[in-house]
Amino acid sequence: MGRMTESKSVLVKRGLAWAIDSFLVLFLISVVVIFTAERYDVPDSWSEKEACSQFSDSSDNCLVVLDEALVFDLGVKSPIFWIPFFGLLANFVVLTGLTGFSIGKLICGIRVINRGSQKLPGLTAAAGRTLPWILVTAFPQIGLGLLFVEIGLVVGSSDRRRLGDRIAGTLVISRSTSQDN
Repeated sequence: MGRMTESKSVLVKRGLAWAIDSFLVLFLISVVVIFTAERYDVPDSWSEKEACSQFSDSSDNCLVVLDEALVFDLGVKSPIFWIPFFGLLANFVVLTGLTGFSIGKLICGIRVINRGSQKLPGLTAAAGRTLPWILVTAFPQIGLGLLFVEIGLVVGSSDRRRLGDRIAGTLVISRSTSQDN
C-alpha cells in the first residue's frame, strides 16, 4: 500500500513540476518577446486585428498590449525560438542529467534516476527523456497528441513512466526515497 500511495504522490508532483517547468518556458518566451519585439503606437480607435494588419503580414506574430502593437519574428533564426529552446535544454537535459532535477522537480521534491542503476541519469539519458519535447518544439503540430500520449502512459502504467522515461530508461521518484543514492 505504501508504494501505491507514493506512486500517486509522485504522479501529482510530476504534474505540478511539469506545470512549473512549462510556466518557466512561457515566462522566458514572454521576456524574449518583450525585449525583441518591434513596437508601434496603436490609435485608440483601432482593434487588435486592424493594428496587426497594419504593422505585420501575419496575425501570428503580432500582439496588441494597451496602446502598443508588438511585432516579433517567429522564424527559426529568431531569438524567440532559440533562447527558450536552449533554456529547455539547460533545464531538462543539463540540469536533470547532472542533478536528477529540473527546476520544477526540485521545487516539488522529486527526481529522475536511471531505472537500472538507481543513480543520476546522465546527459545522454536526460537527452533521451527530453526527445519527445524536442520533437514538439520542432513540429508543434504534434504537441497536443504527444501530450495525451505522455499523460496516458504516466497515468496508465504501474511505474508511472512516460514515453521519454521509456526511451531513456529512467524513473521519477520522490526525493526522500533517493536520499541514500
